[in-house]
Amino acid sequence: MAESLRLGAALWSPLGGGLHTGTYRSSAEGRLSDLGMVIHTESTGQETAVVDTILAVAEETGVTPAQVAVAWVRERAARSMATLVPIIGPRTLAQLDSYLGALDVQLTDAQYTRLAEVSAVPLGAPHEGIAGSLGHLQGGDASRVLAPAVPVA
Repeated sequence: MAESLRLGAALWSPLGGGLHTGTYRSSAEGRLSDLGMVIHTESTGQETAVVDTILAVAEETGVTPAQVAVAWVRERAARSMATLVPIIGPRTLAQLDSYLGALDVQLTDAQYTRLAEVSAVPLGAPHEGIAGSLGHLQGGDASRVLAPAVPVA
């Protein structure tokens, strides 16, 4: 909605309370033990797929998963027609250094696309039904229909 209406949005917690770092797969340290809670957990297949993809991109690029997550959110903001501002919340100097290291991380188009696709929020009805019928509605060959250059609000 923010992009369609070209509104600004704050991108809160790009690391999902540590979820996107993969930390909780190997340790319970962090918000889980320090605060007695976790902001997000791998409670769905999509969340697991997102963490898997972040970890894979981190391995490919040779940087930390936290840096990939922050670089991904920054890249998303750079590609958006809306003003998107990532909000970070490091609790330690080491976490701040890691966040700042993300400023030097360049994701490839393929890596960005993988992250965007795996994290896409299902639009639900009626959008998914319309998308499933789109090819038929466009005469059976959607490649012959040109999409508008600018999103229509």
